[in-house]
Amino acid sequence: MKNQNSSKHKMRTSLLWVALFAFFIFGCSSAPVEKAQLPSADEIANGNVENGLKLFMGNVHLENGGPPCMGCHSVADNGILGGGALGPNLTNITAEKSEAEILGLLSNTGSFISPVMLPIYTDHPLTTQEQSDLLAFMKSSAGQPETDKEWLVIVISILGTVGVAIAFGIIYRDRLRNVRRAMVRKAEKELL
Repeated sequence: MKNQNSSKHKMRTSLLWVALFAFFIFGCSSAPVEKAQLPSADEIANGNVENGLKLFMGNVHLENGGPPCMGCHSVADNGILGGGALGPNLTNITAEKSEAEILGLLSNTGSFISPVMLPIYTDHPLTTQEQSDLLAFMKSSAGQPETDKEWLVIVISILGTVGVAIAFGIIYRDRLRNVRRAMVRKAEKELL
C-alpha cells in the first residue's frame, strides 16, 4: 500500500512538472503588438534628421525593440565600417522611390513589402515618429557619394588573424620544448 501511494505521488509530481513546463513554454506569450501606422503629414514634416541618423545607426534604440537599420543597410559614409550588405544601400533611395513607397516599406503596409523586413518588423513595428525621422535622414543623405568599405573589413580580418597567430606563437613557443626536455631527460635516465 505504501509503494502504491508513493508511485501515485511521484506520478502526480511528474504531471505537475510537465504542466508547469508546458505553461511556461506555451502559456507565457507577450501582449499582441499593434501594426505599424503611417505617419501623418505633420509628423513627416517634423521628422528629425539627427534622430533618424541615431535610429539608423543604432545609437538610439527603436521603441518596439527592432534591430537598427545599419545591420542590413548602409547610407553614404556613415559608420566606421559602413553598414550591412544584406539590404540595398539607401544613400539615394529618396531619388529612386517616392515618400509613400519608403513609408510603406518602413511600416510594412505598402504595395511592396520587403520579404526580409516583414518578419522582423511585424513584431517590432516602427512608430510613426521613428518612420518620420528615418525618412528625414534618408532625404538628407540624397546626393552623397555611396561608399564601399568591404575592403576595410577584409583587411581588418586578415590583420586580426595574423595578430592572433603571432600572439599564440609567443604564448606557446616554449611549451613543446619543455615537454620534449622532460621526455628526453626521462629517456636518458632509463638508458643509464
